[in-house]
Amino acid sequence: MELKIGTVIKKLRTERGVTQEELANKIGVSFQAVSKWETNATTPDIAILPRLALYFGVSIDALFSMNQDDYLEKISNMIRDEYSISTDNFVWAERYLNGVLSEEQKNNSARTLLVELYNHRINRDLINGARLCEEGLSIDPSNEALWGNLIRIREKRGEQEKLIRFLKKLNTKNPQCDIIFESLVSIYIKCGNIDEAITLLNKTKNHSRYEVYFGDVELALGNREKAKAIWDSAVKKNKEDHNLLFEIAERFKNIGEPETAISLYKQSYEIAPTPKEMDALYSQAFLYTENKMNEKAIQVWQTIIKVLSDDYGITDGECVDWAKREIEKLRNQNI
Repeated sequence: MELKIGTVIKKLRTERGVTQEELANKIGVSFQAVSKWETNATTPDIAILPRLALYFGVSIDALFSMNQDDYLEKISNMIRDEYSISTDNFVWAERYLNGVLSEEQKNNSARTLLVELYNHRINRDLINGARLCEEGLSIDPSNEALWGNLIRIREKRGEQEKLIRFLKKLNTKNPQCDIIFESLVSIYIKCGNIDEAITLLNKTKNHSRYEVYFGDVELALGNREKAKAIWDSAVKKNKEDHNLLFEIAERFKNIGEPETAISLYKQSYEIAPTPKEMDALYSQAFLYTENKMNEKAIQVWQTIIKVLSDDYGITDGECVDWAKREIEKLRNQNI
């Protein structure tokens, strides 16, 4: 589709991110003149064309003939061929495509390219994020925040095998690091590599989470009752380990046994040191809400507000406001 020169000027200006007044100042005309060009009410004087071409970095011919299909193809090729699109090129493509859509709302070719452009950036950012996580974990393999982010990125990209290779390599170098062991067992079970999980577990029978993960193995094999019995045994042996109780509570929640899960969340919270970790409280509130036990959920949210104040000195802000919103929402449901 060939565009009139005024429409071309408008597209080039919006892609560059400048106002009509800024363009007018650069080429020595009034902003009213630019406005008239862009509505195709008038056309630029021939003497101004070289200045316009120089400012936008295009040929004079391009000012008269801007083929939309060619530009869409250029953006498509950029998305397909470039591993990392520069910030300038990304901004240009985004502005151009949004400009097309502002004038042609039904143009799904431009819309599809805009989606692909955003996905390209997301994928690039995820790849860079995974690289940074692995670099950091090679320095400090016990960093839980980096582990959490790496696992989320790899799972989001369907790259479990890459995660396993990295975990095995790091586990060889750091055999005493619990978080590497636990992450590797978990990903083996999640991916259905049960034999590998059992082999790894049998090498570390004294590990504090040994029974918890063997329960996971039995569950993965379809032995629900065996899994529950193993977790119950682990609870009896580790009544003072609030983290382990929380982990087992999560497992009972995931298999649809909310009463047992809530009981364990409560135990985990009660024996945790001060300042209290909040996860067990939030989990109780969500589970009560999910099971339509609104009054109990309200009580937990009220406890959350109190703990935020007493243990952390937080009396306002989003954490408190969120709890208050949840309480209000639950009360409205009771009306």
